[in-house]
Amino acid sequence: MRRMLVSRISRRVLAEHQIALTEAFAGRGQHTNGEPHVGIIFTGLNVKRSVEHCARLLRESPLWASEDIGHPDPSRWPEVQIQGHVDTSFAYIREHLEYVPSPLLNRFRSSML
Repeated sequence: MRRMLVSRISRRVLAEHQIALTEAFAGRGQHTNGEPHVGIIFTGLNVKRSVEHCARLLRESPLWASEDIGHPDPSRWPEVQIQGHVDTSFAYIREHLEYVPSPLLNRFRSSML
């Protein structure tokens, strides 16, 4: 089962990368807010910007205003503080990096209710 899952993810990543390279070559590449990239791999991925992006998406999420919670109260949203090497950037797939902080931030949000 594990081998099948890893193989499936690998094929999906390779296919997405090939499609992104083909579209970029044809001049139909996606807008990336000025971040350098080759296909789906961002060669200068800024960690701070990615975590802030995840926090903003969750803060603006309609789930934040679900029926259980009522109306969203921005003052109840936990403040996200990023410390350490905030200018760190490296080559990685942005979606895979953002997969890590999103559930963590969502759990923090849930614990604030």
